[in-house]
Amino acid sequence: MYFRQFPKIGYSFDLSDRGKLTSVTNIFSRFTLNDSALNNAYAFYKYQYQDGDTPEIISFKEYGDPQYHWIIAAVNQALDPLFDFPLSSDALERKIIKQYGYSSISTAYSTIHHYEYEVKSTLSEVDGPTTVTTDTSIISLDTYSYTSNSLVSVVLNTPVTESVVFRANNVNSNSAIIATLTRVSTYKPVYVYDHEIELNESRREIKMLKREYIQPLMLEFETTLND
Repeated sequence: MYFRQFPKIGYSFDLSDRGKLTSVTNIFSRFTLNDSALNNAYAFYKYQYQDGDTPEIISFKEYGDPQYHWIIAAVNQALDPLFDFPLSSDALERKIIKQYGYSSISTAYSTIHHYEYEVKSTLSEVDGPTTVTTDTSIISLDTYSYTSNSLVSVVLNTPVTESVVFRANNVNSNSAIIATLTRVSTYKPVYVYDHEIELNESRREIKMLKREYIQPLMLEFETTLND
């Protein structure tokens, strides 16, 4: 379906006879959605990619026809439909073994990919809501201490808790407490397997073009490739 609309070009399979050309599909033609179309929230809805799904299966489930698989790839800007969508557990493990050159998946469980610094902040307001936020950043194992003017190795998996109290009048230590901010910071190793799982899960939610926009997109597709 996708390549059916692509323009034809003359191509010589026999370099000794350049005058003999065969009409072939020009697979190097390109069709992409512009940013304004992709950011039009009214034209899309969210879909949770399930293990066993493929663009063809999703197209059949959502549109009643597997031929619109290329639209799913286009709206999600998936250049490689095999690896740009979530993989099943078995496929992901095979990918990890091949990508990292491991002899077995067990190596991915014990090999550190990178280190992260996680800060979990909890703001508790008296007679008010409690707000929890978590910030994570990638770090090296050494941090710079301005006190000792040197690099200091951090301690892994050891939470450090700090608390700050906010009062109605912060100048007066006897005034009423109105809120408490608690920060728990932890340096953590992130293993290869966990890193790849997180990347895989980040692709789980995809965009789906609403049915009513399928035919207008098809018309634009045909017009663009045949200009």
